[in-house]
Order: sequence, then C-alpha cells, then structure tokens
Amino acid sequence: MSKTVIWILFLAGLGYTCMSLLVYVRQRSMIYYPHPEVKSTVAEPLWLENAGHRLKIWQTAPGRTTGVLYFGGNAENVLHSLAELERLYPDSSLYLMNYRGYGGSSGSPSEEALLADAVALYDKVASTHEDIVVMGRSLGTGVAVYLATQRPITAMVLVTPYESMVALARHYYPFLPVNPLLKDRFESQLSAPQIAVPALALIAERDEVIPGKISAGLVDSFTQGNLEKVVVEGAGHNTIQEYVEYHQAIQRFMKRIWAE
Repeated sequence: MSKTVIWILFLAGLGYTCMSLLVYVRQRSMIYYPHPEVKSTVAEPLWLENAGHRLKIWQTAPGRTTGVLYFGGNAENVLHSLAELERLYPDSSLYLMNYRGYGGSSGSPSEEALLADAVALYDKVASTHEDIVVMGRSLGTGVAVYLATQRPITAMVLVTPYESMVALARHYYPFLPVNPLLKDRFESQLSAPQIAVPALALIAERDEVIPGKISAGLVDSFTQGNLEKVVVEGAGHNTIQEYVEYHQAIQRFMKRIWAE
C-alpha cells in the first residue's frame, strides 16, 4: 500500500473521528432549543420545585375535574399553544411545562431532567383532578409516553411522535455511530407496550422533520387496539395544528374517552 493511500485513509479516519466527537460534544445543543422567559396575561405560572430546580408551568382554570399535562416540542414556546389547547380541552385545567432552561425554568434540558420533571408535575397536580390526560408534541411525545408508564393516566394524545431519538439520529446521520454516541435516547418504542390506556397518534402526512417510518416505529410498538392513528393529509411537522382534521380527531377521541 502506497504512502499516499495510507495518508488518505489516515485523514479520512481522523475526519470521521473528529466529526463523531463534535456530534457527541454538541448533541444536546442539536436537540434542545430553549427560549427566553415570556410574560402572559392569560395564564398563571405554577412554580414546581424538583431536584434543586425551579420550573415554570403555565396553568389555566385549576381545580377542574380533568387536568391536561402538555409537553411541547424541542423549540416550542408552549405559551403559544395555549389558545389552541383551550379550544381542544375547554372544560379542563391545563398545565403547560417549560422544560429546564426554557421560558423561565432553571437548569439545562436533558432526557433525565425532562422525564423526572414530568413525573414531579404529575405528582403535584394529580390529587386535585379525577382524570389526567397527557399530551405530547414532537420531542414531548417521548416525555408523555414515559409518564404514561410511571403514573396512572386516563388517556394520551401524541402529535408527530417518533419511536426513539436513536432512530431519528440515524436518519439524519446515517454515516455516524449514533447508537453509542447518543446520551438522550427517548426510546419510546420500548415503553409503549406497557401502556394500557387509550392513546391517539396524530401523524403529519408531509412531516419534514420526523419521517413517517419513524412515527410508524412507535405506532407499531403499541399493543394492538390501544392506539388510534390519524394521518393528517397535507400537514407538515409545524403546520399540523392548522388542519381541521387535527382538531376533529382530538375532539372525537376525547368524546369517546368520556363516553367509556
């Protein structure tokens, strides 16, 4: 083997190693996109203390029979979803979590932090409600699925879900060894078979962020009959809530839940 070939292989290997190291070091900044604190005149903050951190939860109409816990996307300001959630759940108390580092919550986001905080939020509000409904969007579907395996809930709604962060990372970086590199894995497909409550998955037909096969990986992991899947035609990852079928599907699902 010539010296030129050896140098080419060496440089290629060095470049691959450096790229893998860069992704490993920066991975959380590639997953989480916190936003600064904002004010609201339509929702009150509920402050949640957990593991030495102070989390800002937006709440409305506390004390109603049903409480809805909402976990948003990785770049979402959950306050912007409040009006939509009030239309979807008009008779419920709403709790919208700002993850650690988001919207006035202290700390930094990680899988361990998000999952622990979700359980802490449930424990704080569950005693004041007869029913708890959990809703997750995008990144938040991983939080919602985990919570459904840790605490008793009435129903779960998942918007643009994914089977795991590992599967999603493999899609975007097929040339990297993402499985050993990834810290925050959100392996919902392993938790889904444990969930016995009714669940609804809303898939955007033209999701440009989470491919259909990765959403399908989660849907297929649920026990048959526990999950209803609705594909919203024409919708994209960030536009699914603009479609009538999205709202109708959730309203039909919740109507069925209350009828049972």
